[in-house]
Amino acid sequence: MTVAEKVAASRIVVCVGSGGVGKTTVAAALGLRAALDGRRAMVLTIDPARRLAEALGLEGLAPGGEDISSQRLEEAGLHVRAPLSAGMLDQPSAWDAFIERHSPSREVRETILANPFYQSLSRSFAGSTEYMAMEELGRINETGDYDLIVLDTPPSRHALEFLEAPRRLEDFFDRSVLGWLARPTSAGWSVWKTASRGARFVFERIEEATGLAALTEIGAFFAAIEALVDGVTQRSRTVRALLHSPTTTFILVTGAEEQILEDAEALARGMQDLHVSLGGVVMNRTLDVATGALEQESPNSGQAEDAKSERNNQRGGFEEIRRCLMEAGVAEPVVEWIETTARSRAMQAGARAVRREAFEAGLPADVPVVAIPEQRRDVHDLRGLASIADALLG
Repeated sequence: MTVAEKVAASRIVVCVGSGGVGKTTVAAALGLRAALDGRRAMVLTIDPARRLAEALGLEGLAPGGEDISSQRLEEAGLHVRAPLSAGMLDQPSAWDAFIERHSPSREVRETILANPFYQSLSRSFAGSTEYMAMEELGRINETGDYDLIVLDTPPSRHALEFLEAPRRLEDFFDRSVLGWLARPTSAGWSVWKTASRGARFVFERIEEATGLAALTEIGAFFAAIEALVDGVTQRSRTVRALLHSPTTTFILVTGAEEQILEDAEALARGMQDLHVSLGGVVMNRTLDVATGALEQESPNSGQAEDAKSERNNQRGGFEEIRRCLMEAGVAEPVVEWIETTARSRAMQAGARAVRREAFEAGLPADVPVVAIPEQRRDVHDLRGLASIADALLG
């Protein structure tokens, strides 16, 4: 199957990849194309840089999502057959909504939301953005309002945290741990404080810095959170199953540069270790100049002859460009600069082509790759997104 066919057969598309490779643009283009094809689409980003709004030509996005006005789309010459929505995850609001959905009673909900430790935790807890992204993905999916949900994830150094978020949330709500944390002033933490000299030192420093009241607040939070365990654990399992659903497709967005491809290879291996299948690869910003300037030749004689012929053709092309520029009266230094730049770019394209070929050879045979040529200008409006969608899906 091609990338286009896999997206068409999916209800959820998760875009992963390094920062700065155009991942958010690809996610927005996929959502736009779905709307143009008559599928109700939602594009959700957890990228704090707010690039999704920029890609859609908007100043900002509301938490939970908002429709892109049909007037704005019409002005861009785009006639969608279904609504297009876009949203950005607001971490504190998402945590509050999470607590409200899973609290068994109003008393438990208000106790947790008013707890100072919770208020700090929900804004600074490591990985909390990834946890809430998974929760939001599950919530949006369950509304049934969309035929396609496209999720734009953080850069690859956090992508595996995102994929592991459901399991980590289950670990966080482990009853055997919560029972100890819920009793900081009695049996629980007191046992830890006397367990070793190192542990005593740590808790003495905590008490000096925060006071006993802070420990009591932490205990009150974990005592209240125990009431959410069953619901949250079941929810986490449901969302984890969603990631492995046959209607969920992961698209890896990358570039052809050495370091970016190394990151992409590491991410692909990590996904394989987590038993998350890769649905396709988008090779973004590929150079479209000839690659014959490479000095390396394949040991295969036929390929070597092809490479030599290509270099000869390219050399003739450079000479033709030089002749035309000189005849047009362009100054010699300018001609030299143009030729040097062109040759340098051709060699860069050739090096990337070789590295890209090695990367693609390491992918499973059933993972399709689609290339998007480097654009003349940055994509920051709906028309630009439509052109990217055409390059992606044909």
